[in-house]
Amino acid sequence: MCLGVLRNREFRRLWVAATIDSFGSWLLVMAVPLHVFALTGSAMSTGLALAVQALPTVVIGPWAGVVVDRWRRKNVLVVANVVAACAVALMLLATTSDRAAVIYVGLVVENVAICFLRPAVAAATPAVVGRGTDLAAANALSAFTGSAFRMLGPLVGTFLVAGGWFEVVVVMDVTSYLVAAALITRVAVDRARPPIRTATAGAATRGLRYIGRTPLLRGLLATNCLYWTANAALTALLIPFVATRLHSSGRALGYLVAGLGAGYLCGSAISKALIARYPTRAILTAAYASVGVCFLVMFTATALPIALVAVTASGVPGAVAQVVIGYRLQVSTPDAVLGRVSAAFYTSDSVAAVTGAVAGPAVVALIGLGAALNAFSAAVLATAVLAFAVVPVVSGEGLVGRGNAEGEAAGATV
Repeated sequence: MCLGVLRNREFRRLWVAATIDSFGSWLLVMAVPLHVFALTGSAMSTGLALAVQALPTVVIGPWAGVVVDRWRRKNVLVVANVVAACAVALMLLATTSDRAAVIYVGLVVENVAICFLRPAVAAATPAVVGRGTDLAAANALSAFTGSAFRMLGPLVGTFLVAGGWFEVVVVMDVTSYLVAAALITRVAVDRARPPIRTATAGAATRGLRYIGRTPLLRGLLATNCLYWTANAALTALLIPFVATRLHSSGRALGYLVAGLGAGYLCGSAISKALIARYPTRAILTAAYASVGVCFLVMFTATALPIALVAVTASGVPGAVAQVVIGYRLQVSTPDAVLGRVSAAFYTSDSVAAVTGAVAGPAVVALIGLGAALNAFSAAVLATAVLAFAVVPVVSGEGLVGRGNAEGEAAGATV
């Protein structure tokens, strides 16, 4: 499982910090909507909790990319982790329904920090390990450990919240951010060249302009946006699905999210081998089609075991798709704009998350829960068709480590 990259001391420190950070974040990912649902009893409030998590990136994501490309990336990582810890700590005040708004405030501030944190990690990784086979291995390993916590974190978080221990979950997440910040202070992050001090006007859109000139990145962005819009809608409907279709408790929700994490774990483990053998278009087309079929099975199920098997199976191709996209983004983008290109992708993800979180409950109000679940599952299937249509096959794909960023980007324009 790509463990050779851990011989790189700087990556090892960065990876450990990101792993600890990931565990804390996954503890809260479903615990917060579940706690809000328990306080308010409103399905719309859970969708709002999911939308609020994504909204800050929509507003400031591109500018965060400028900061990542201009400032020392280690400093960005440390400050972002500390700010996120302080924001999450605010949620300790949300003990009654009339204080639920405090959770939304904490989510907004936390996700402002994450706007800087996520592209900074993506940009720092190639600087630490290079852009050859070690980069694919680093991404696969990070996805593997992230998937382990995707499996364990929500399960532990939902069990604690179901038992009335939301405050414990919050304290664990705060601690994870602070420990990650302390570890990152010991990471040496070099750059391929000094930061380019472009004029402020247009600086935030430079990443988008680069994506627009690169067919591979354009195709990845389009398919990723559609996929995450449908995915976010289904996530917003997951709690009502568990309650009304499966007639189960919050613990069943934890089982489903843990099953998804188990699938992601397996998908992350095989992703590097797939990157080395197959073109991106073929991988994404097959992955999105597989996820769509699994979602259709899951959301038409009325028994927890069937839903659990389906969601676990969906995690395998889901993880493969995300590792492939992350790797192709990094090797197809020069270091000078890597922060902004990464931020553009994260901004797109957040736009999709907000759109899906709002659209999910709205479509339910129009056509009912069952029809809405089927419609959004079909939208994931449509992503496979879109991937086949808009993602080009790049010369040299399937040969990990061949070419540098500029070379692959040039090849993408053929």
